[in-house]
Amino acid sequence: MGRQMLEGLLLLALGAGLLAFLSWLPQKVDGMVVVSEAIADLIRGLGQLLEALLGLAAVILIAMLLLAGLLALLSGVFRLVKSFTRLISSERLKPSQRNHRRPRPRR
Repeated sequence: MGRQMLEGLLLLALGAGLLAFLSWLPQKVDGMVVVSEAIADLIRGLGQLLEALLGLAAVILIAMLLLAGLLALLSGVFRLVKSFTRLISSERLKPSQRNHRRPRPRR
């Protein structure tokens, strides 16, 4: 019970202090100027954020295209090497297969 009363009193003091500060604030600063500048800064910030996100998307797209190109080059080289090794190994086996080939008996 005492804790709730203490929290209530602290919240009341905080609310009264904030309201007193806000009532004192317009005497020092024009509120409309502050709000309009804040909105303008927010719009500029959102524009910069959008521009940064588009730049980041462009960088990611270029990196993905680069990786796709490198992957295509590597897979092309791998397939060419594989086909050349099969071609060379098949040419080596053809003459030896002719010598060791047994004729099938006819039935």
